[in-house]
Amino acid sequence: MGDISRSSRVLPAELTPFIGRRQEVAEVRRLLEPSRLLTLTGPGGIGKTRLAMHTARMKHRAFPGGVWSVDLSTLTDPSLLPQTVSAAMGLADVSGTARMEALIDYLADRQGLLVLDNCEHLVDSCAQLAHTLLRASESLRILATSRQPLGIEGEQIFQVPPLAVPPEASSGEPVEVLMRYESVNLFVSRARAVFPGFQLDVGRGPLVARLCRDLEGIPLAIELAAVRMRSLSVEQIVARLDDRFKLLSIGHRGREARRTSLTAMVEWSYDLLDPPDRTLWARLTVFAGGFDLAAVEAVCCDEGLASESLLDRLHSLVEKSIVIRDDDSAGARYCMLDTLRQFGRARLEESGELEVVRARHRDWCGALAAQVAAGWTESGQHRWSRRLESERHNIRVAIEYCLRSPDEAVRGLHLAADLWPFWLVHAVSEGRRHVERLLAAVPGGAEADAGRVRGLWLAGLLGFYQGDIAAARRRGRESGALAERLGDDLSGAYATYVLGLTAACDHDYLGAKALLSAARDHFDVAGDLPGRWLVIADLAGVLGALGEIDAGVELCVSAIEQCARRGARWNQSYLLWILADLRRLRGDLDEATRLLKEILEINRDFEDPTVIGACLESLSWVASRRGDAGSAAWLLGAAHAVWGKAGISLLQYAAWGEAHEDTCEYARESLGQAAFEKAYQRGEQMTPAATIDHVLGREAKASLREVRAGAAFEKLTPREIEIAELISEGLTNKKIAQRLVIAQRTAEGHVERILRKLGCTSRAQVAAWWMSRAAS
Repeated sequence: MGDISRSSRVLPAELTPFIGRRQEVAEVRRLLEPSRLLTLTGPGGIGKTRLAMHTARMKHRAFPGGVWSVDLSTLTDPSLLPQTVSAAMGLADVSGTARMEALIDYLADRQGLLVLDNCEHLVDSCAQLAHTLLRASESLRILATSRQPLGIEGEQIFQVPPLAVPPEASSGEPVEVLMRYESVNLFVSRARAVFPGFQLDVGRGPLVARLCRDLEGIPLAIELAAVRMRSLSVEQIVARLDDRFKLLSIGHRGREARRTSLTAMVEWSYDLLDPPDRTLWARLTVFAGGFDLAAVEAVCCDEGLASESLLDRLHSLVEKSIVIRDDDSAGARYCMLDTLRQFGRARLEESGELEVVRARHRDWCGALAAQVAAGWTESGQHRWSRRLESERHNIRVAIEYCLRSPDEAVRGLHLAADLWPFWLVHAVSEGRRHVERLLAAVPGGAEADAGRVRGLWLAGLLGFYQGDIAAARRRGRESGALAERLGDDLSGAYATYVLGLTAACDHDYLGAKALLSAARDHFDVAGDLPGRWLVIADLAGVLGALGEIDAGVELCVSAIEQCARRGARWNQSYLLWILADLRRLRGDLDEATRLLKEILEINRDFEDPTVIGACLESLSWVASRRGDAGSAAWLLGAAHAVWGKAGISLLQYAAWGEAHEDTCEYARESLGQAAFEKAYQRGEQMTPAATIDHVLGREAKASLREVRAGAAFEKLTPREIEIAELISEGLTNKKIAQRLVIAQRTAEGHVERILRKLGCTSRAQVAAWWMSRAAS
């Protein structure tokens, strides 16, 4: 092979410590083994170069033929690419025509690694060079960094993610826990380099965590923010993050200009795009939280951006790491880092298109809401529920747009009213806040009344779910009076329904029965099945309070069968909840328990805190009737946690408050105050998913009861014990990985070993085992 020049083994020295990225480094090293060409992709500033160079340093012994790094960021003439690469290898200068041949000859029998850094502006030339060199040398590996793949056969792609950031719930975490997050560690390290006295303490911890979240774990942005520690405090930096492009525009002399400014880094990406791609980037910034292809077509396409070319344009932005594909249960979705969104939004404002595109976004949300209102009677309730949860941020943006003017507020009220199933299932407090703001903004006059009448009954309904009975009654009366004047029978039905609910809260059961019966008749005439099913459930509950249990059961069973035929699972679960309580009142505790478990199983899909909390309350009442004070206490705590976090209060309805107080009194007297509080708090600390798993898995398998808690505990390692507790809290493998700052695959391996060691077949059984151990 001959002697290898010293330059063939030299990589640029690391001027600052390489922090974090343990999982990414391991994955890149693993992928490099079988791959001839591995390309690290991602947006500017994400850390592709540092990751590539660090990997190359760690792997240099595996490449005795040489490791070479070629920085292409300043190269603008593609024809000079062979010369630039050969110069980096220390080859003698030869004519341009012979340069590629010299490279091929030099690499022919060398087991080497070539790092091509910053290929995005020369992607075609880099692809051709890589293809030629890899065909000529079977022992050569190429590690490239680029904002888009090179696109040649055999290329392996690794998308470099942002650094791990603390979740919003981490504000009270100890400093040592925050330092486990790579983004926090990076900021602290770089801040100390420019301000040696900097310490991460209890006061600064939440601020640094927020800074890292707001900068989305982008290493360049975090490093530039840390440089500002020379003259600003953490508090001052966080306060100025809304103008991040102005704030993060300082760096080190000697560093490449585009790497010392966040603006320059993003402009580099923008300048590399074709004009249609720039237009799409700018228009996509009206979305919040994510979007799918259909939404992009509805909002972004016009005579200036043809729908026929949209797929190619969107694919181009994904390839260039401007847009990130981020699938969920609803299918393929896309998102954009907020840093890139802010830059694109400024370009959209400069173009004069901002208001037009925002209006199209509002119209798209309005059309989506109308589809929900029309389709909530069918089998797609779960699909719509998941879809609307995915679009929560876009809905917020559309409503904020509608608050700009009185005329827009009328549109907003129709949008909000069409979305009533979403508010009830996912966002009672948020929905009420939105609709009350819209009602305050809407103008007077007949033209606005059609929106106002719908907003009033929605505000009343959501107020009832929050326990604000006085407001619910007031809004229900206002809506009813306006509906009668307008001849709006459907709004009148919803208003009467709200008034029936408030009457039940006043224990006026005869009045509630009359109002709810009238509302049911109005819904029948209007042909509104979702409203009819809601009112039948509450009418059956009132019949139970009046002692007419058989009549209530008959009502529920008929409506449940209708829901089942149509596949309306959410309404079915609501009716089952009332039916279960009627069975409890009749003394059929086994059937009540079976129904309540069935409802919880359904709500694994919907995750409706209203229904979940109500089921847990009802189960506590059943446990009290069975004489199981311990279960009653932790179920009460779990129900309180579910309703409390969602801002829901339903214990004022009918006789439920009495059942709650009776159960609390029984559990306290049976357990004693200290034991009651301990069990109650244990329930409060569980997540809804963990509670459901526990309720459904407690008796899932007889053999589980035979597992001796002490013996099983001894089989687990400390890390497995930690993960078993997180499983009991309802965390998924992904959430466990984020909490412990480990790879998801590592978390999955731990979970598999826990299941095997405990002899369990499901996570529910692990949760049940943990709870039984905690209770012992």
